Amino acid sequence: MRRSVVVVALLAVVNLANLLIGQPANAVVPADRTPGGWYAELPTALQVCDGGQWETGPPSAPSGAIVVPAGNNNGFNFGQTGKTYWFAPGTHTLGDGEFSQIVPGSNSSYIGAPGAVLDGGHANRYAFAGTATNVRIAYLEIRNFGRGLDNNNEGVINHDSGSGWLMEFLYAHHNDGAAVFLGDSNTIRHSCLKDNGQYGISMYKPQIEGGSAIKDIVVHNNEIAGNNQDDWESEIDGCGCTGGVKFWDVDGAAITENYVHDNLSVGFWADTNNIDFLFDSNWIEHNESIGLWYEISYNATISRNVFKRNAWVSGNDNLGSPAPAIYISESGGDARLAHSTSGSPTLNINNNFFEDNFSGISIFENTNRFCNSNGNTSKTYCTPFVSPTEIPPPYDYDYLNPINATHPCYTSITSEPYRSDCRWHSRNVKVFANEFRFDKSQVPCAGTFCGAQALYAQGDNNLPWMPYTVAEIQQSVMHTSGNSFHDNTYVGDWKFAKGWGETISWNAWRSAPYNQDARSTLNGVTEPPPVLNALDTDTATIEGSVGQWVAWYTSTIRRTANAAHAGAFGLEIDVTGGGGWGVHLGNWPGFATTPGAKKVSLWARQGTPGISAATLRVLWLDTGEQLLKTDEVPLNSLSTNWKEFTAQLTAPATTSTVTLEIRSADGGDGNALHLDDIVVADQ
Repeated sequence: MRRSVVVVALLAVVNLANLLIGQPANAVVPADRTPGGWYAELPTALQVCDGGQWETGPPSAPSGAIVVPAGNNNGFNFGQTGKTYWFAPGTHTLGDGEFSQIVPGSNSSYIGAPGAVLDGGHANRYAFAGTATNVRIAYLEIRNFGRGLDNNNEGVINHDSGSGWLMEFLYAHHNDGAAVFLGDSNTIRHSCLKDNGQYGISMYKPQIEGGSAIKDIVVHNNEIAGNNQDDWESEIDGCGCTGGVKFWDVDGAAITENYVHDNLSVGFWADTNNIDFLFDSNWIEHNESIGLWYEISYNATISRNVFKRNAWVSGNDNLGSPAPAIYISESGGDARLAHSTSGSPTLNINNNFFEDNFSGISIFENTNRFCNSNGNTSKTYCTPFVSPTEIPPPYDYDYLNPINATHPCYTSITSEPYRSDCRWHSRNVKVFANEFRFDKSQVPCAGTFCGAQALYAQGDNNLPWMPYTVAEIQQSVMHTSGNSFHDNTYVGDWKFAKGWGETISWNAWRSAPYNQDARSTLNGVTEPPPVLNALDTDTATIEGSVGQWVAWYTSTIRRTANAAHAGAFGLEIDVTGGGGWGVHLGNWPGFATTPGAKKVSLWARQGTPGISAATLRVLWLDTGEQLLKTDEVPLNSLSTNWKEFTAQLTAPATTSTVTLEIRSADGGDGNALHLDDIVVADQ
């Protein structure tokens, strides 16, 4: 059985916090909300399951309506077009047939009187199915449909994802699979979707030529709680098939003013080629896993939402990565795609309130996840920019091989535009004007990622036909893809993760080369002391010249694009003989600095195999140019992949300048070492 759900009383705080304004231009804003504000108190209007609105339907049959009597309605003709069906008070059943179900007629309405209940008795798989269009279902309690595991990835209401359906004022609970499936131009609103086996809401339609088969959906003012009662992640290990709502391949969605809480998995989960989403003014609380997951998708605005106490269970179950309130996974902004609903060609996360989630926001990219790779869990899907967007058979599920060796994302992936367009990117993600609160004493913390913001990438360089490397993707996510945190407010013991997920301090996060959270505050401090790199820009980054680096013995140096780590250029050291080599800074006595705690770091890799180790020597000098101390930082286990080397050092009390040397006994004529992003900074 599933672990029991922790029922937590909601704390009432008195006022509306009308804080920062930052809504993107043209964003769709609900008329009944103040732009730039969020509730400190859970609004009564969001607590749909307590309101019993599904019992406020017409007490008598509307004029011309077909009356559906209580009792066994098996065999009743529900398929007439353009009709209104009125369900009389009482319990309605559909017989005991597995596929006994209501198949609506197009342009018809199915509405309930107060007390009307449609009960599947866990004998019928579906309540409403078929391909009728423009169907309305309202004022009904719909329960106990589905036959356990048989309903995996299937919907009870609108099973076939019919177009133009309006579902409102429903109480759909204890159904197996998903309570509701959505189709093209569907709306679900003012409904309580609670304690269902897999999802409250989901959707699926095969791709069509030209893009998504499901467009322009609205999910408004629903309470979505306690779903995934059948614990599908345990039934199918790693299925990624659970949550409050799972969006799949949707183009255009407005998700507004919903209360999504206590789901036994993810709250909102948008997975695979979703485009142009607005998540506005939702309250997302105490879901066992991630509050909002936007995965291999594009162009979204996530604004004016409340995130509280999410991912406590998943955070403790998986200590190898952050368990965030918002997870941006291989997703971002792309101006080539629609953005009329989101209001922006970027992915904006702004004006939200976060309190005591396991961690904050993670922006992540898996190096091995791209279309036609077996690292892509969406398998047959490709990005919207490559034809065919659906990977045709045959499939090769050997991890080292492509799914289909004839697809252009194998045959042409080393060349543009396929190299760029065959993968989903975490890029153009803007995180701004949010308030993040974290009290470690209130969160069941474990591992290193509790209370973290993350900007990172992982993967393996293990596909022989893959043109990407982990180092390249890490550099893209952290430095060159337009991902930015800025103008945020932090309260509490926050940490920050980069690269592979290693955590760094607030000051390091805000300093070169990361340069995140400009104008943000931590615990009320507006401008913490800047972490300055003692080295000038060219010496540190090699972008304009080699700076102060000079060849010393048995070496030459040059500035080259082949040695670039971040930016366009790096430093190449070429060895000209055997017996050891060295380079150093030529501006004796070095660069001005101050005494105290320092961070020294650089990135290095073999330009050609042969140099497996070197030593960075940091020399601290006083005003009389007398050497006070030499610290040595080993650069070991060098390979052709980039590796960051860092050291926490202390400059002696009378330090005035610092200079650097790099020496090695490894390598011979023709070997090379690449260096970039060299930092000597206040800690």
